[in-house]
Amino acid sequence: MKFIEASKFGGPEVLTVVDAPTPTPTEGALLVEIKAAGVNYADIMARSGFYPQVPKAPFPVGFEIAGVVKGIGKSVEGFKEGDSVAAIIQGGGYATHVVIPAAKAIPLPAGFDQALAVAVLVQGVTAYILLDEAKVTEGDTVLISAAGGGLGNIAVQLAKARGAKVVGLTSKSKFDFVRSLGADQVADSDDVGWARSVKEAVGGNGIQVYLDSLGDLRTEAFPLLSQFGQWIIFGVRSGTGNALPFEALPVMIEKNITLRGFNLEGSLHQVPQALSALFKLVGEGKLKFEITRYPLTEAAKVHHLFEARKTSGKVVLVP
Repeated sequence: MKFIEASKFGGPEVLTVVDAPTPTPTEGALLVEIKAAGVNYADIMARSGFYPQVPKAPFPVGFEIAGVVKGIGKSVEGFKEGDSVAAIIQGGGYATHVVIPAAKAIPLPAGFDQALAVAVLVQGVTAYILLDEAKVTEGDTVLISAAGGGLGNIAVQLAKARGAKVVGLTSKSKFDFVRSLGADQVADSDDVGWARSVKEAVGGNGIQVYLDSLGDLRTEAFPLLSQFGQWIIFGVRSGTGNALPFEALPVMIEKNITLRGFNLEGSLHQVPQALSALFKLVGEGKLKFEITRYPLTEAAKVHHLFEARKTSGKVVLVP
């Protein structure tokens, strides 16, 4: 088998291809031949050394897979060789094969596109739960950062399905794509004055929910939020200002604004219901996905593109 290892914490150049014997499934586990491995921002954080669940290097990269069962350990029931499954795992997803606990395997419908399955898993589930926890409803206005990315584009569609007005924050090259997903307005995330253009677009009612994958608290987002508005940070990018300026505090207090973080691991109890709803929407053709596939051996190149925000939709590595 082959897998991608981060030899140490650092940039994409630390990702290397490693050859190793194909493992055998232990008791209670499945051996899965991977057909699609999802690329997520958590992978970038882990490789860079900023992901608490990965405290040391070297380590095998990748937390999201879909594939075919090739071996079954003792005491495993309900699976047979040839079954298609998907899973969120603790690491080792950038590989040709991986052993996973059977309890974490999610059976996929026969013929279900495995690349589509990983698009639904981490990013789809996160988008669904973010909007659910924010209680987004008809008539709300939602601002979504990185709206052209794998998570953002799903969040745009799900927010529209809830009856919300959506403003997509993205790069100019992705404006048409984000509009095609149903966004009512788009704003250029590379423009330091993007908050002003958003304010003009939403008018006096303001933003009820801001889903933020940038984590830059020095933006002018606080004045955009409505009374009891919610700013939910689910990611952070290097190079942003980050610190909360003092002048934002009076606005935050006056409007009873909530600023909070979100990590999917804190909402795992909601995952089964979210997956069920997402698979139903996919089956009904109500969610559109743009999926870009790269060979597994190009993982370092993909990380470069991902960090430079030169990808759109879901990025998948194919062994």
